[in-house]
Amino acid sequence: MIRKENQDDLMKSRVMHNLPGRLRMEADGLKYLKEESGEIAAELARIPGVRLARVTACTGGVLLQYDHNVVDALELTEQIDMVLARHAMAALRARHAQSGEEPAEAPMTTARLAKRLAVNAGALALGNTLLTAPLMGGALTNFTSLEALASLALSAPMAKGAWEGLRRDGRPNADFLTVTSIVASLMLGNAHSALMILALSDMAELMTSYTIERTRSSIKKMLSADEGEAWKVMPDGKLERCPINQISAGDTVAVHTGEKISVDGKVISGAAVVDQSPITGEFVPVEKCVGTEVFAGTVVKSGNIRVQAAKVGDQTVISRIVGMVEASELKKAPIQRYADKFSNYLVPLNFLLCLSVWLVTKNPQKALKMLVIDYSCGIKLSTATAFSAAINTAVRQGVLIKGGTFIEQMSSANTVLLDKTGTITEGKPRIVSMALLKESMTNQEVLSYAMAAEETSTHPLAGAIMRYGRQLGAEPLPHGDVVTEVSRGSRTEADGKTVRVGNLEYMKENGVTAAALLPDGGGAIPNYVGVDGEIVAVLYAMDSPRENVRRAINALRYDGVGDIELLTGDMEAQARTMAEQVGADGYRAQLLPEQKAEAVLKLQVQGNGVVMVGDGINDAPALAYADVGISMGSKSTDIAMETSDVIINRDDPMMIPGLRRLARATMRIVHQNFALVIAINSVGLILGAASGISVMMSALLHNSSTILVVANSLRLMFMKPGEGRD
Repeated sequence: MIRKENQDDLMKSRVMHNLPGRLRMEADGLKYLKEESGEIAAELARIPGVRLARVTACTGGVLLQYDHNVVDALELTEQIDMVLARHAMAALRARHAQSGEEPAEAPMTTARLAKRLAVNAGALALGNTLLTAPLMGGALTNFTSLEALASLALSAPMAKGAWEGLRRDGRPNADFLTVTSIVASLMLGNAHSALMILALSDMAELMTSYTIERTRSSIKKMLSADEGEAWKVMPDGKLERCPINQISAGDTVAVHTGEKISVDGKVISGAAVVDQSPITGEFVPVEKCVGTEVFAGTVVKSGNIRVQAAKVGDQTVISRIVGMVEASELKKAPIQRYADKFSNYLVPLNFLLCLSVWLVTKNPQKALKMLVIDYSCGIKLSTATAFSAAINTAVRQGVLIKGGTFIEQMSSANTVLLDKTGTITEGKPRIVSMALLKESMTNQEVLSYAMAAEETSTHPLAGAIMRYGRQLGAEPLPHGDVVTEVSRGSRTEADGKTVRVGNLEYMKENGVTAAALLPDGGGAIPNYVGVDGEIVAVLYAMDSPRENVRRAINALRYDGVGDIELLTGDMEAQARTMAEQVGADGYRAQLLPEQKAEAVLKLQVQGNGVVMVGDGINDAPALAYADVGISMGSKSTDIAMETSDVIINRDDPMMIPGLRRLARATMRIVHQNFALVIAINSVGLILGAASGISVMMSALLHNSSTILVVANSLRLMFMKPGEGRD
């Protein structure tokens, strides 16, 4: 059974001793945080009721003295876990650094593996036709035939890996087992079998390498700017064709219809319609004019623009995205790390079986089969190829996943937290209703006054009032200067009267009152319109939910997510109304960014797997603390890329359940792969020990499991967004 692990396990505390007013606990992760121990102790001391807090990093111990009349032990342990959880990632990084773990060696390229297979096939053909005689006789006869020499040459990289693994880990690995089986085959005069073992092994690795290279090429094909030339605007205004790598920040680049933009920057002249779908996921091309930003990798569909480069080369958004996804191979999922360790522990089992079969049967051929058939290669590939294929599929759907660990955590999460403004809503408020308080005025008259006070304001609510007024046929009255008071409202002089539009506090501060009872907006944001000293109307605004938000939430619930909540800094009424509209299980309102992070930590302490979906800016702390932080939307920034574990570059909430289904499908395939490897190789070991099948047939049976595992994982590369449901 493979045990799973994550960063929360590392900082999960255990009660070692508990007396009234005195609590001793341990957490393994504290052993890696010697420099932070003082800071952690100070945080623990700030818990209400705690009199003394002491952290001993060398033992991972925590000692607390507390007032049991203020806080009980159960509540205290929950708060301790919340404090420790904040340092989980630091502990995880420190443990990896201290353990000296090295990233897994990248597989051979498909070109190199194809050459190895060609050499193998040539040796087999010539060794059985023209060059059948060994070069030397005697004891070296079995090692000097063409097939034997080719086997030794092709197994040289494995021999190097076997020696390095033995030196580093102190135990044999899968390469050691393969090299041993090849040498044993040669000693028994089975050079043909040795070549077949290598050929089948290379075929399995060729499929793995193909999966990874396909992932990289699809990323670059979809995103990367052409590594060619661009039109650089010279100081005299002339255009000169030059290599992209010679363009620097501050240079001006001309881009014409049909060309790909090669830099990040701002348009300084011209206008164009630009296809931004590779970066933002927007299906409809957008118009770019002077002052707007453009990104490398996008295409000018029509028009001509000149762009002043702000970021070039590896600094562009596109290059950072490509590098980030390629680096995701180093971020192994917990199940992947344990599969690697588990497979290495199984290698000695093959040597034990080999010795046992030889002692019982005295048959070296049967003993050799115990070395040819092993579990380790298939178990390792069970996870590696599945996660690589899943990342490839996600990229093609506009989703960037930073590592396999987030696929595993997404599949098992039971709680999803959604930021409201700009994430599940459009971030564009609109007026939904109007309450007229003065009977002598019409709606159009009131709106004309309101539009006069808001005409030059850049506040989103001002834009909503202007749009609403024009929809009803109103036009702003001639007016004087507009004075805007931040977080209050705006005022102007129109038709000889003082007009104010803003919140109720703004009205009260200026002595503007209502003759009638102010109606309740039912969760909408009220905007009061005051003419001279009287409130004449209330305009109610709401931020509309994105299309398909309710469908996305229902799909997540259907897929096994038990709790879906909104986290927002908005007022209680707006949060409650939006939660009801989209069908969320609950909401938390008026939260600061750090309070959103606390909400995530509290749910994690209770044993929940938490996914946080936000815009990547004001939700950064919560995104960082969540098991999976997802930044969703076409306006993803550098902060979003650094903070989030997953980036959805599209304004489509249905991508969230789509990602969940992909993650669950990936984990199902990983478990299927484990079953295939164990079943096929177990049958092979039994047949090898109890029957007369040849060594080559044993190798074929073993490598068939590896090939089946890779082929099963490749199914993920053809998965569509709506597939993968249980």
